[in-house]
Amino acid sequence: MLPAVQQKLSDIFLYLEVKQRVVLVCFTLLAIINAYTMRLCLDFALNRIVLECGGVRMDQGAQIIAPKSLPNWRVELAMRTKQTEFNVKNRLEAGQEPRKRVRRRTRGGVEKVSSKPASELSPDKVTCAEMWSRQTQSLVVVAFYVGYIITHVPGGRLAEQYGGKWVLGVAILTSAVLTLLTPAAVRRGGPYILLCVRLCVGLCEGPCFPAVCALLAQWVPEQERGLLATCVLSGGEIGITVVQLVSGLVLAEQDWPIAFYLVGSGAILWFLGFALVCYSKPDACPFIQDDEREYIRSHTSADLLVTANREAPNEEDRPLEPAGNGDADPAAPWRSILTSGPLWALVSASLQHDWNNQELPQELQQALDEVKRHGSDVWSELSATIAVAAPHIGTWVASLSSGRLSDFLISQGILSRTQTRRLMSWLVFVCGSMNMLQDQINGSQIWSVLAMAAYYAGIKLLPLDMSPNFAGTVMGISGGLAALPDLLMPYFQQLEANHPVVGSVKAALWIIGASYISGDVQDFNQPEPQQR
Repeated sequence: MLPAVQQKLSDIFLYLEVKQRVVLVCFTLLAIINAYTMRLCLDFALNRIVLECGGVRMDQGAQIIAPKSLPNWRVELAMRTKQTEFNVKNRLEAGQEPRKRVRRRTRGGVEKVSSKPASELSPDKVTCAEMWSRQTQSLVVVAFYVGYIITHVPGGRLAEQYGGKWVLGVAILTSAVLTLLTPAAVRRGGPYILLCVRLCVGLCEGPCFPAVCALLAQWVPEQERGLLATCVLSGGEIGITVVQLVSGLVLAEQDWPIAFYLVGSGAILWFLGFALVCYSKPDACPFIQDDEREYIRSHTSADLLVTANREAPNEEDRPLEPAGNGDADPAAPWRSILTSGPLWALVSASLQHDWNNQELPQELQQALDEVKRHGSDVWSELSATIAVAAPHIGTWVASLSSGRLSDFLISQGILSRTQTRRLMSWLVFVCGSMNMLQDQINGSQIWSVLAMAAYYAGIKLLPLDMSPNFAGTVMGISGGLAALPDLLMPYFQQLEANHPVVGSVKAALWIIGASYISGDVQDFNQPEPQQR
């Protein structure tokens, strides 16, 4: 049956004259969108999860509990413990038994708070407020980023050795299954089971960007890298918009698990199409026409040597098997990679960029809370929907324009590849600075849109430029380290509040990155000789 389906698809592609590199780009774009929706879905639903349990009710305009807005939970826990001990001590000195606040919900839905002596409460019972404490919520959110960072580099190497198709496909599929299981984990297992689920989701999503880079290195010609690769790597902006729209179901007083079921089901449907239509390399794709295969071969980087003649045409991808005729894949030149100056310039710029863009969950939640305060949801008010989604859609569209501009500057010989990437990096710095200076002025958000567009057409493309052979590994290193601010943001915010010089350090990180990044193929791109 499968050969018949493939033949039918081949006939359709031939009739419509669809380019297979465009098909690959569309599916990898959808992969990034799915990854972002599964990552951010919990951020929007967490307040509803806590309220469903009967925990402490938050104000209408309260911000979502996310690593970017959380205080140092260890300090908060110490303060709460100290305050509790103080209250107990005072009651004991007054000859009274310590009392505990108990929340009950009446039939009318009104919360009733009573106070009982601690001796009357079962020591084995834990209230919802204690179960879903602020510290627990922070750990649940941070758990994703712990797993996400761990699997970046291993995912990149696996994609280079076994093909990006199956690494990316399995990563999205397992994340989708875990996303579908999230409501059951919350309602039957509680916060700590949810913490384990989110840790596993992070472990599964870590390889996504490295695997996508490994695929793009094989499929995207150098002359089209700015447009096509930027289209894919900026797909997170579309993912953010999709999450906003799905979260409208939560705001519309629907059951919060619906958001997880929609997101997880969409990712599984994507996997079915991706596994059927896409392949790791053009030589393995049965749908590609000979002229397109030759075009990709002749216009892909001449330094892409690892998989040059490894597969016969029309040979299908084999999951979990190194592609080739039994030859071992070349080992990554770790010493050359880790001592590369341009690589650490890339890490510096990526780290600073993610550090400066930690307000996303608060901004999204504030926008949705604003819609809710006005008595509507994002489904019923088109103007509200546009207001929430427009900056991210605008960023994605502007990214396509900046990527096309980059291709034009390079192809016409106006600027070299390195000069073009550095130009885009400085545009990020200038536009980001203008956005901060005009933060309170109407229309200032255009600077943020332009900064993000330049970032996707500059810094984000460097792993493909620097090492087509090891693009997955380079993306794994830079992307994994750049995710550290997501994990440590409470501490970074406290450090920046206490020491203003930290702001200067952030600016210095970007200046170093913008000055020393390179779009040229690096020496470590050449595989190390195999020991025989």
